[in-house]
Parts: sequence; C-alpha cells; structure tokens
Amino acid sequence: MKKQYRMLALFLSVLLMLSALAGCGAKSAATDAAASETASSTGSAAMEENGMAMDMGTTEAAPEAPAENSDTGDSGGSTPAQLDLSEQKIIYSADVTVETLEFDKALDALDQMISELGGFAESANVSGNSRYDSDGTVQITDRAAYYTIRVPADRFREALDRTGSIGNVISATEDAQNVTSQFIDQEARQNSLEVQEQRLLELLSQAADVDTLVTLEARLSEVRYEIESIERTLRNMQNQVDYSTITLSLYEVAVYTPTASVQRTFGQRVSDALSGGWANFSRTMEDLFIGILYSLPALLLLAVIVIVAVVVIRRVRRKRHGHPLPPVDKNDNDQSSQN
Repeated sequence: MKKQYRMLALFLSVLLMLSALAGCGAKSAATDAAASETASSTGSAAMEENGMAMDMGTTEAAPEAPAENSDTGDSGGSTPAQLDLSEQKIIYSADVTVETLEFDKALDALDQMISELGGFAESANVSGNSRYDSDGTVQITDRAAYYTIRVPADRFREALDRTGSIGNVISATEDAQNVTSQFIDQEARQNSLEVQEQRLLELLSQAADVDTLVTLEARLSEVRYEIESIERTLRNMQNQVDYSTITLSLYEVAVYTPTASVQRTFGQRVSDALSGGWANFSRTMEDLFIGILYSLPALLLLAVIVIVAVVVIRRVRRKRHGHPLPPVDKNDNDQSSQN
C-alpha cells in the first residue's frame, strides 16, 4: 500500500513538472510573438515616418539648404572641422604694452610700421603731464599713446614681432576666435530668406485682392530687412577676419622696466637703496623749493598784511597809554551816592 502511494506521489510530481515546463514554453513563445509583432509594427511605423520626413524634406527643407559657399569653397553640409585652416574664418587680436625712452621716435617708428604693413590706425590718443620749468617754459612729460591698429591677417605675426623694435615690450596677449560656424549659419539663413523673397514676389504678382497684397508686402519688407541685417553682419565679420586688431599702449619712461629677474648682491642692494633715497630726497627738496616759489607772491602779500596789522595795533596801544583817563575822586563818589 505504501509502495502504491509512493508511485502515485511520484507520478503526480512528474505531471506537475511537465505542466510547469509546458506553461513556461507557451509563455516564452507568446512573448516572442508579441515582440516580433511589436518590432514589425515599429519598423513599419518608422518607415512611414521616414517617408513622411523625406517628403517634407523634399518639399520644404530643400529650399533652406545652404548654397555652395563661394568664400570658403565648401558646400552647405560642410562643418568647420572638415575645412582646412586656410578656409576657416578666424579673427586674430592682440593687446601689447610697450615702454620707450624716446617717445617721439617711437611714435614715428610705429606710424612707419603701420604703413609698411599695409594697415591703418583705427584710433589713436596721445596724452601727457605738463611741467613748468624755472625759466617759464612748459614741457610735456610722462607721455602715453593708445593705438588701435588694424593690419592684414597674413601680416599679424609680423606686426607683433616688429613691436619689439619700437621699445621695451612689457606684456603681450593674443587671442584667436573661430567664427566659421557663425559665418556658415548666417549664409544659410541668408539663402533661405532669399528663397522666401522670391516666393513672396511670385505670390505678389499673382495676388488679386488688396488684403493679400498688403500682407505679402509687409512680409516682404520684413524678409528684406532681415537679409540686409545678415549682409551687414557678414561684412563686419569678414572685415574682422581680413584685418586683425592690435591694441597697443606706448608709455614714456626714464628707465626701462626689467623683463627678467636679476640676482643682486647685498652691496648692490645697499647701494641702490642709498642712491634711491638720496634721489627721492633731492626730488622732494626740489619740489618744496618750486612750491615755495609758486607761493611767493601770496606769502609776500600775507607778510605785508601782517606788518600793517602789527603797526596799527601798536599805534592804538600808544594812544591809549599817552592819554590816560583822569583819576576818580572818592569824595565825589560818596556825595553822589548819598544824593
């Protein structure tokens, strides 16, 4: 009896295992079928969507594709990374600070350099401090010049190298801005607007009612204004690319600033301190003496006023001591008090 129960339990266990395996297989098959159906539907939907996109691209996106760039030699699909360095639009600029011991000669050399490089001074400003000498003459000292120079881009490096011949270069910073992407985007937008302009002109020639004419003319004016704005932007950008900008500051000094560190001995430092202290003391005394000379007229006038005031005060005191008041009689005071 027990043996029969064991056989029955074993049979039921095998039956349950077989049913479980059959259920899992059916579930995986259903899952694979659903997945394949989903993939097929997704692929068909994607094909339909791509077809619609292709249709829309042929009808509307095609006119906005940028035409071939005559300046850079690339088509509308080119990117800045695909262009050679010579075909890219790069704006070069620099900021240079120079010292000079001979200011007038340095200015002449700077003007000659600009002329030889085929550039021009976009702006120039020269200033200085006035100094009055003891002989009455006036000198301009501590002069400075601020130039904004434009030179051809292919001679930008030569211009920076030649600034060292003008004087002592204290600092020089350079900058390069790649505007190829902006240039291509602006040209593509310009081409698209020009296509819109042609369409608007065609519709304007076919318009029959007044309202349509007014609407089309208003839109045409907006499109032409945008085209002109883009043309101005492209011209300015191309001008910056063709002519690099150098901002140069030129200062007149008595001694050049050392551009390299120099190790000095203790004796040299002591000697420099003594000479510098004596020079500062001499300049201070000179400035004090010059200041006194400037103030001399006012000091003389003040001295005259003080002398006159002292003389007047002394005379007043003498008069008071020379005519004393009569003494007061005590009897007269007593009688007046009794009355």
